[in-house]
Amino acid sequence: MKRSKTRNQAICLLASLLFGGGQDGWSQTTHSLSTESLNLHAALSIAERDNPEILAARRRWEAARKRVIQAATPDKPRLDIERMYAPSGKNPVSGADEKGVSLTQEIPFPSTLYLRGSMASREAGIREQEYRAKVSEIRARARSAYAMLYLAQRSLEIFKENIDLMRRFAKVAESKYAAGHSTQSDALKAQVELTKMLNMDIVLAQDAQSAAAMLNATLGRPAAAMLGRAGEPPIETLPAAAEDLESAALANRPELRAAALARERAGRSLALARSEFLPDFMLQFRSRNDPMRGKTRNAMLGLSIPLWFWKPAAMIGEASSERDMSQAELEAMRLMTLSELHGAFVRAQTARRLAEIYDTSVLPQAEAALKVAESGYQAEKISFLELLDAQRSLLNFRIEYYQYLSEHQMRVAELERILGGRLRP
Repeated sequence: MKRSKTRNQAICLLASLLFGGGQDGWSQTTHSLSTESLNLHAALSIAERDNPEILAARRRWEAARKRVIQAATPDKPRLDIERMYAPSGKNPVSGADEKGVSLTQEIPFPSTLYLRGSMASREAGIREQEYRAKVSEIRARARSAYAMLYLAQRSLEIFKENIDLMRRFAKVAESKYAAGHSTQSDALKAQVELTKMLNMDIVLAQDAQSAAAMLNATLGRPAAAMLGRAGEPPIETLPAAAEDLESAALANRPELRAAALARERAGRSLALARSEFLPDFMLQFRSRNDPMRGKTRNAMLGLSIPLWFWKPAAMIGEASSERDMSQAELEAMRLMTLSELHGAFVRAQTARRLAEIYDTSVLPQAEAALKVAESGYQAEKISFLELLDAQRSLLNFRIEYYQYLSEHQMRVAELERILGGRLRP
């Protein structure tokens, strides 16, 4: 995969042409991205650190964790201060004959508090898995955006090389026409092909700018922030078969773990609905100052009566349906995980193999064919169309080679999202 280093020795860096000046506020926090080179590892680290979607998901998880203790704690007690039988014309606070203070606490059945806390804990667990899924999603998006930027920049460089090559061909065709060794159509064809390449060069420059803006958005940066030339991303080592990744995907994929927690939460919800048939308690302590009896103290215990039994019965029916639904969703997520895993694995493996074939076989043959065609045209052994066809073939093969490299990165990004972590620890 190192052939690009030798083929692109004469390529100048295009960062100043592709991207505008960066924002001053980013000069320190993203110094590694505003230099002449950009690497995938730095891009992924910054995306994981600075992406606002990840920050929002983390804060949502933290908020859910704070709700666990709230759900398992009874409501605040009630304090009542009484002043009774104040004679007419006297202050009802200081002149009352009877004074009392009472403290009342309503307490749900103990299992109810436990189940509420357990449900809140499962909800916090779901928010944690959503946060981890968001991290995996952003890393996948950053890797894909990096691959798109890498492809756009390399394609632009290749076209610039071919523009120079076509200019040389055009000069050869014009010289041969001037010497009477070829027709004027060869020179015109060369100029037409050169014009097409110049137009494509503009399109590719726009693609590179769009890819840079997309990557900047994933990194939590302004769209016009400075980005350097994307270095070649590493080729990931894949296991022999997708089955080798199944256990890791089923154990670690955040969406799957969130579905399992949702099923557990639905089970707690069903138990909580059944606890509606159990009584809640009301405790009250009262201290009174009665002018006839003196100081007295009273205590009271109250129990709620689940008289309207059809209400908790309906709650149980609803919770049962939600439990069955969550079980079905968990199974559907499991099947979808395995399906997506196999599909992404096959595409990643195929793209890697094709890139290797192009690097070791197709590109060397196409380069050799172009050299032979150029020599043959100068020796007037082949036509200009044959030379043009050889040049187009090499151009297309080089673009396809980088497309397969980028495709491999995108599929690896998909695999890591499914696995809920890095392909290589």
